[in-house]
Amino acid sequence: MVVMLEFVIFAATIVLLIVILRKLPLEKEVVKKLAYEARQLEKDETEKDEEGEDLMEQADHYAQAGQYGKAERLCLKLITKDPQNASLYNKLALSYLGRREFKDAAKALDQALTLEPDNDAFHNNLGLLLYQQGQYEEAVESYERSIDINNKVASRFMNLGLAYFMLKKYRKAADAYEKALILEPNNEEYKRLLSEAEAKLK
Repeated sequence: MVVMLEFVIFAATIVLLIVILRKLPLEKEVVKKLAYEARQLEKDETEKDEEGEDLMEQADHYAQAGQYGKAERLCLKLITKDPQNASLYNKLALSYLGRREFKDAAKALDQALTLEPDNDAFHNNLGLLLYQQGQYEEAVESYERSIDINNKVASRFMNLGLAYFMLKKYRKAADAYEKALILEPNNEEYKRLLSEAEAKLK
């Protein structure tokens, strides 16, 4: 009786081992397939990221070439794919600004700043928008906000100086140009602007 019971247990063990061994190749194939699919997904995402970066560079190229309509269309296309990307709204705003479509530029910059309220470049670009519309006091506020966040960019001080100059605040304009020259002491444009502001003080 004991021998018979041991034989039954042994036989059951053999059957279980056979079942497990038969399943192993299937499990290995499943693992291989899942790993392959994961690699493909990662590859697809990488390609999408690279494609997005290429399109952003292309949008920049269009804007720099003065082809603002093409830049605008490309930015809008990218925004539909990545609506939380603040930089895309900023680029869109600059394309509108290049065409002097101030209302649309303001909306795009507002969206960019909603997503990234402490982005110094966005505040600077808002200053550019306000300056072009003759809103010099408001432009000063935006430039100063930009500089408060990042005071290492010389052109921001130049922009601030230009706004002060238009407000006939020549002393403040000169101070701003001097700060720009501290950061870029060999910049001839900043030197010229400083001379103009100082001439107004005499």
